[in-house]
Amino acid sequence: MFTTGQRTGVDFSSGKWLLNELDCPKNSKEKLTEESLKFFKKNVGDRVTYIHDAKGLLITRKIPLNPNSIKLKELKDGTGFDFFINISTKKDKSDLSSIELYQTEYGSEKNEASVTLEIYDLNLQQIIYSQKVVGITNKGNTKSMWETEKSSKLIDNVTLYKNSNALMTGALKRIFKDVKKRSVH
Repeated sequence: MFTTGQRTGVDFSSGKWLLNELDCPKNSKEKLTEESLKFFKKNVGDRVTYIHDAKGLLITRKIPLNPNSIKLKELKDGTGFDFFINISTKKDKSDLSSIELYQTEYGSEKNEASVTLEIYDLNLQQIIYSQKVVGITNKGNTKSMWETEKSSKLIDNVTLYKNSNALMTGALKRIFKDVKKRSVH
C-alpha cells in the first residue's frame, strides 16, 4: 500500500454534504459511487446528497482535485452545502489479465490503480481531508501490495490477479477505513 495524505479526519456530526460525480472509468463508476454513497450515508445519514440527486445547483461539471479558495467559494455559493466530497481514480497500469493459465517468466507486468479522496469545508474554503491510496499487483507477486494473501491464489497452474477495477475498489475502501478511524461521528 502506498498512502499519501494527512493525519487527521473530519467531523461528520454536522453540516450538509455533497458527493460529486466520481472521476473514474465508466465501467467502475456505478460500483464506486455505490460504495461511496453507502459509506457517507452510514457516517452522515440523510445529510449527504449525490450531485445528480441535488436540484438547483449552479456549479461546473468537473471539479479538479485541490481546488483553490476561489473555486471553493464558487462551490459554496453555487450549492449551499457545507462540505464537498471529491473522488478521483486512475488506472495507472493494466498489463495483467485477471487470470493466467500457466505462469510464464516473471516480467515487469503489473496492474496499478490509485484513488484520491478530498473533502472540502466550503464555509472555511479549505481542504479538510485528503488521501491517496495506490494498489499494485505485480507479476511474480500474486498478492496486491495492500491486500492479504487471500487476494490472489495459485491453483494448479492457474494464477488469479486483481484487475485494476478491483484495485480501485480496494483502495477506496482503505481510504474509507482511514477516514472513519480518524474522524468524529
